[in-house]
Amino acid sequence: MIKGETSRECKIIIMKPRDLIKVLIADDQELTCLGLKILISQQLHCQVVGIAVNGQQAIDLAKSCQPDVIILDVRMPVLDGHSAAIQIKQFDPYVRIIAYSSLPKLPMEKNNQSTAFDLYYPKDISSQALIKAIDDLGKLAQSDKDQFRRVG
Repeated sequence: MIKGETSRECKIIIMKPRDLIKVLIADDQELTCLGLKILISQQLHCQVVGIAVNGQQAIDLAKSCQPDVIILDVRMPVLDGHSAAIQIKQFDPYVRIIAYSSLPKLPMEKNNQSTAFDLYYPKDISSQALIKAIDDLGKLAQSDKDQFRRVG
């Protein structure tokens, strides 16, 4: 220690590395899937864990990949996005689902099925707004899953 200098403690804080937000993309348009995959893969805190081209495939991939966030097209072949979202929420209530559609407004389906979606965004949303939504919803999903694991 130098004369006249007071003792200072140096504290080292070890932070847990941030968990990657696992994202599943479900859209029947190849170009849309590719664009979303490139955009999301460029984010250091995100990882694309699967790409589905229809609602049934989205359900199957959600079971095997256990994403935090799903970007789910509302209108897809085999099984539509509304029906897929309801089924996904039945086995994973903590996953966050973004309804993603070229429709200007999300149509209210029978039995209020739209409640299975956490957010709705039209496909002309800015990339920054979509990434922010993925980030916010991903953090919520991870927090809820962590709390469930601690309690359960």
